[in-house]
Amino acid sequence: MASSVAPVSSQAILLPVTAFVSVLLSIIPLVLHCKNRNVAASSLILWYILLNIFNIINALIWPTDDIDSWWDGKGLCDIEVKVMIASYVAIPGTLVCIFRTLAQVLDTSRANLVPTQSQRWWNHAVVLSFCAIAPVVAMLTHYVYQSNRYILYAIAGCLNNYDRSWVTLVLAWIWPLIICLMAGYYCVIVLHRLTKYRSQFGDILQSANSNLTKSRFMRLFLIAFIMLWAIIPVQTYVVTSNIIVTQPWHSYSWSVAHPPDWNEVIKVPVEGHVFYDRWIPVASGYMFFIFFGSGRDAFVMYRAILVFLGFGNCFTSLQSSSANGSSASGSLGSRAKLLFNRRWTTTARAYSNNSADASRSAHDYHDIEKDAVSPGKQSKWRSRYGLRWFLRGRPSAPNRETAIPLRHMAEQTTTVHTNAWAGVSQSRGSSDHGAAPLSEDHIRVKQVIKQESELHV
Repeated sequence: MASSVAPVSSQAILLPVTAFVSVLLSIIPLVLHCKNRNVAASSLILWYILLNIFNIINALIWPTDDIDSWWDGKGLCDIEVKVMIASYVAIPGTLVCIFRTLAQVLDTSRANLVPTQSQRWWNHAVVLSFCAIAPVVAMLTHYVYQSNRYILYAIAGCLNNYDRSWVTLVLAWIWPLIICLMAGYYCVIVLHRLTKYRSQFGDILQSANSNLTKSRFMRLFLIAFIMLWAIIPVQTYVVTSNIIVTQPWHSYSWSVAHPPDWNEVIKVPVEGHVFYDRWIPVASGYMFFIFFGSGRDAFVMYRAILVFLGFGNCFTSLQSSSANGSSASGSLGSRAKLLFNRRWTTTARAYSNNSADASRSAHDYHDIEKDAVSPGKQSKWRSRYGLRWFLRGRPSAPNRETAIPLRHMAEQTTTVHTNAWAGVSQSRGSSDHGAAPLSEDHIRVKQVIKQESELHV
């Protein structure tokens, strides 16, 4: 009956559907940024996900202009209007934090390998201020200029109503634009440093104490850049239009801003049209997917999800693709395990003449007692630190040391000889130490360790 009087418009169907898809597309980028501990980008995605959830709920509850059958929205709308007020400040604030972080990464004059504790606390304080404290303050001060409880629009749902005074400009309308200008300031700094250090861009990212690669840096910068220069004109239009519409302003008074009918809910039909600002969160979700949901890390996560759901049994290529995708990230971890695996014990050098190698090693171990820098000592030194070269991924070449697991060798024998003696005289070759003669009440101890390894390959 109500549908014949007030039919559901196409926008009332399109908005919740596209908002739902936008929420789904934003999940993977949100997870990736949470894994990378990018608080500002994670907060940006969360705010837009929350606004899209409001779009879905409101379009389903108030889809038509039949205002007589509408629910008054008490409770739900009280929460929504506060969250929307907070989002007007929080979203530009996240952009400030993103551009500020990118500017710090490219700041070569203050680059630190490990930031100090005060620097870390200051960075955390800035992110917390823009992403959490400022939105909470905006919600608390909202009641000062809130001329009535809220307004109900068809499809769009709950909207705020403002007092027509200068207090609304000072506490509400001007701050999103100011924060956007702050983000624009840091954006210009990033652009300047990108131009200045374009040839050393990769080296700066590697030396910076961040988890940003070239791809992550540019994707994060581009999406923040697009959003910023889309929000600044919108905020400018909102401020100027609100100032014009609310003229003439009256002097602020608490009783005027909160009249006796303050709790009355105003219901407004829209004839099937939706406010333009409801489409901004929808478009943002698709942008998140384009910039962050189509990267290498995202595809690895997609494959892992499909394998977890059992599609790997139907499509064997998912198993191999998942293994290949994780090999790049797991190669460093597998190499690092070599440092703690006892079965990977030493390095070996291949020589064509085994007898010459045996005679050379006997001579070299004899030179160790005299602190001579011999080839055998160098081989022992490289054997000790050979894993460092392996972890760096140096290509092997002929007559160069390569890490070989001893368990893979055909035959191996190791003999360790230890001799130790003590005496009050220098009759046991104590002069090898190059020390002065000792008195009879002193005891000199000398220990010789000899190790021989025979490898049959």
